[in-house]
Amino acid sequence: MSIVKQLWHKYGLAITLCVITMAVLNIIFGTVCISSLIVGIPCPGCGITRAAKYLLTGQLRKSFEMHPLLILVIIGVILYFVLIKFSQKARLIINTYAIICLIIFIIFYIYRMYKYFPNVEPLVYRENNLAAYLKGVINRLKYQSMQ
Repeated sequence: MSIVKQLWHKYGLAITLCVITMAVLNIIFGTVCISSLIVGIPCPGCGITRAAKYLLTGQLRKSFEMHPLLILVIIGVILYFVLIKFSQKARLIINTYAIICLIIFIIFYIYRMYKYFPNVEPLVYRENNLAAYLKGVINRLKYQSMQ
C-alpha cells in the first residue's frame, strides 16, 4: 500500500470532518478562525487559508501579504511526505521542524499584531464575536435587574 493510501486510511475521516467543519463555519460566519469567532482577535494562523487560495490561483503577492509563513507550512508538508518512509529519526526531524515553525509563527504573530492590528486584513478585530455578544447579553440582564 502506498504512503498516501496509508495516510488517507489513517487520517481520511479526520481530514474530511475538518474540511466540512471549515466549510460550514465559513458559510455561516464568514471565517474559519475559532479565535476570531470567539474573542474577535485573529490567531497566529489567520490568513493562511486565504494565502493558500491566492497561491493556488497564481496571485503570489496577495498570498504573501495574507500570510508570508505559508511557505513554512508547504515545506513542512513536503518534508513530512519525503521523510515519513524513514523511522524514528524522521519523526525527530519532523517534530523539531514543527516546534521551530511554531516558535516562528508566535514571534511573527506578535510582530504582526503590534504593527497591523486592527486595521489590516487579516489582522482585523471581528466585532460580531461570541464574547462581545455574551457581554451584551450580560449587560442587558444587569440593566433589566436594576430596574
